[in-house]
Amino acid sequence: MPRCAVSGLLLAAPCLCAASQAGFVSVEKDAGVWWFKSPDGKPFVSLGANHVEAVYWQSPNNRQFVADMYGPELISPEGNVREGTPAAAKWGRRVAQNFAAWGLNTLGFHNPLSQSLQSAGSAYYVIELDLHVPWGWNMPRSTLVRAFARNPFDVFGDDFAAAVEANAVAVVKPRAADPRVLGYAYTDGPPWTVDDDHGDEAFRKLSEAGKNVHPWVLAMMSLPATAKGKQAWLALMKERYPASDTAGATYALVATSWDEVAATTQWTTLADAARAAEDSQAFLFKIMRRWYEVRHAAIRKYDRNHLILGDKLNMNRDARHPEELAQSLHAMRPFVNLINIQYYGYFDNQREALALLHRETQMPILNGDTTFTPYWKDPGADAADYYRQLGQDYAGELTKLFALPYFIGWHHCGYMRGLRPPYAAALKRGDRKAAKVFVEGRHTLREGFISESEEPIKPLLEPLIGAWKKCEAVHRAAGDSENAK
Repeated sequence: MPRCAVSGLLLAAPCLCAASQAGFVSVEKDAGVWWFKSPDGKPFVSLGANHVEAVYWQSPNNRQFVADMYGPELISPEGNVREGTPAAAKWGRRVAQNFAAWGLNTLGFHNPLSQSLQSAGSAYYVIELDLHVPWGWNMPRSTLVRAFARNPFDVFGDDFAAAVEANAVAVVKPRAADPRVLGYAYTDGPPWTVDDDHGDEAFRKLSEAGKNVHPWVLAMMSLPATAKGKQAWLALMKERYPASDTAGATYALVATSWDEVAATTQWTTLADAARAAEDSQAFLFKIMRRWYEVRHAAIRKYDRNHLILGDKLNMNRDARHPEELAQSLHAMRPFVNLINIQYYGYFDNQREALALLHRETQMPILNGDTTFTPYWKDPGADAADYYRQLGQDYAGELTKLFALPYFIGWHHCGYMRGLRPPYAAALKRGDRKAAKVFVEGRHTLREGFISESEEPIKPLLEPLIGAWKKCEAVHRAAGDSENAK
């Protein structure tokens, strides 16, 4: 879609960014600086940790510790924390004590909606409205083509609307009055941008259509004529082409009627790859708008007050595709209250992309899943020096981030330095080859602030705690800086 057309939609769309609801967490701009506002109206920045999950309390490394600390009742046979037990209450208290001591105020993404965690402390929490989508985090084009071929995920169809409604009834409705909800989130790294995996044999085997048309759009085009997603695509083609024969010509299809275009379910060859790619982006915009519009409507049916955080955008990939990223921002802007991202690395590498996010939306930004450097190495004998340097680096980068007047939240990609679930799963099933990859890459543990026996990693935490305590003051000063202009 041409940028001018997208910009027109941006100007015409309502903006939800200045949501301010007494009694609930809101976002608000004050003296040039964006903030979360507490239910009683006090400004704050959100500092949180993700993955406070039961799986990290049941690895081979800490199974005995957990049995000694909590007893056998903490973890159910299904692998979940047994809510309502004294063991679960003790677990929740230990997490809450760490959050309070460190200065964290939010249970972020990929955390269970645990009553034990919520009742033990005062932290806000993120609610994920999970749907079984075809994509996974950071899938390249060839993987997405296969995933959408298996599950086209027709957002224009009745099944999607019913799933979103059921999700809202089950998850949103019971929590609509809870003042500690930070907001509602959707999925991890939606494929609004796509990386081509040129070096992969699977990519080379894709058809010309598979290499040039967005995988989700290709799946919609390939639906039967009666499917609502196919009808939506056909309607767009009628807007973009004067007749069926010219539309078909782009896709090397001889079509004497629109019914013939609608009946076509196999798309491989392209006569005009550039025009097909433009069609693809135009229809992807409609898919995205539908995705956000339906989800927004379902939430607001049962909850008029809490923030909508939307999807966690994979900026590690999206930043490489600024035009497509801008289009996705314009599609979601009327239906979210802030821009929610996942972004790793140094501030200097993020600065330009963060500015683009704010420039295109005029909204605040929450980094809902971050680490200074992804996939921390297992440090071995050099652990103290490794963690000390990591903590100092984190502290410096946090200061730079919160000096941006539109950056209002930082949620870390991990709480415990526990075994990575894929590595633990490989050990459990005796897959030595898969386990060896993790060991040789020194990536057996995820990022986190405590060991598997719940011991704080002091060389890491000491500089970080100091930085966390200064974040609010740094952010308040952003109103007087060049960043606020």
